[in-house]
Amino acid sequence: MNTNATRRSKEQRALLLALAVVTAPLWLVALVAVVLGRLVQVAVLYALVWSCWIGRAQRRVLFVYSDSPNWKEHVEAHILPKLPANTVVLNWSYRREWARFSVSVMLFRCFAGKKEFNPIGLVFERFNVVERYRFWQPFHDAKHGRPEALQLVEAQFLGHAAG
Repeated sequence: MNTNATRRSKEQRALLLALAVVTAPLWLVALVAVVLGRLVQVAVLYALVWSCWIGRAQRRVLFVYSDSPNWKEHVEAHILPKLPANTVVLNWSYRREWARFSVSVMLFRCFAGKKEFNPIGLVFERFNVVERYRFWQPFHDAKHGRPEALQLVEAQFLGHAAG
């Protein structure tokens, strides 16, 4: 009985290998389409940022945070008042109210990533790639008595945002 199970297992592996080889061109085409789609998305967003969204300024800031008790008070007292007048601020806690296809929402979704995206500062400069300033870990460290990282990222972000 053990030899039958071994033979069936080998047959199943051979079948899966054959299936993978036969469908490989389809997976490759799908992968290329996804990569090209992402490249087109990024290129279109950069063109939109550089031609319209920044306006006449050299840079524009997008800042996203939430009503978390870990950072809300600090952000509203120490970061938001120091940001340039043309900064766009989004509150993650109210994301259901965001306009789905607004430029700032699309920029956030494209450039913030899937991890540690809240709070985040994104600085867009004309003909340059976006600079990301992630605040999640520094706030976490500050909560546990290590404020140095928060002070550093805050100073770097505000310095870059101000120009």
